[in-house]
Amino acid sequence: MSETHQNCAYEYTVKRGDSFYLIAQRTGTTLRDLIAANPSIPPSRLTIGDVLCIPYAECLNQPAQDPADTPITDNNTVCPANRRAVVQQNQTAADLQVKYNLSYYTLQNANQGLNLDALKAGDTVCIPAENTACPVTPTVVLGEMDTLQSVALSNRVSVADLLKANPCLAPENFQPGAVVTLPDLPQA
Repeated sequence: MSETHQNCAYEYTVKRGDSFYLIAQRTGTTLRDLIAANPSIPPSRLTIGDVLCIPYAECLNQPAQDPADTPITDNNTVCPANRRAVVQQNQTAADLQVKYNLSYYTLQNANQGLNLDALKAGDTVCIPAENTACPVTPTVVLGEMDTLQSVALSNRVSVADLLKANPCLAPENFQPGAVVTLPDLPQA
């Protein structure tokens, strides 16, 4: 600890997306105490790389909670500290897939608030312990008498929805032997 941070439970380096409020929430301290412990850093000018003093919690003189021990929660998804990876310079989602043997679908589901196609150094990615099974899209193989209209009718979907579910097929491509994807149907 630096001399100026003698009363700190620990020091915290500001990352992209941080604010005094979010840091206080994650560390279990109050916003007032966090600002008071860092008088040289104006809350409105917090920048990436600033080092903040995280003060001891007032009650019981306990250290505030280290954000590294706090699960990432996004859309009710919890990621324990031992399942997180920090993105390195020039690292991509494909690099993470290869390193951890995970499907893109698995990474995407575990990191719903993160754009995997635009990862930046310092981003934290949740790394699931195992792959998530992809949903199976129902398909049909068209028979001799099948047409676009008959497939739509027999599967209780509109012609428009059937065409949207098969963006690479023109109406004339709905011929015998064609594999057609059925659109997702709302659950009853």
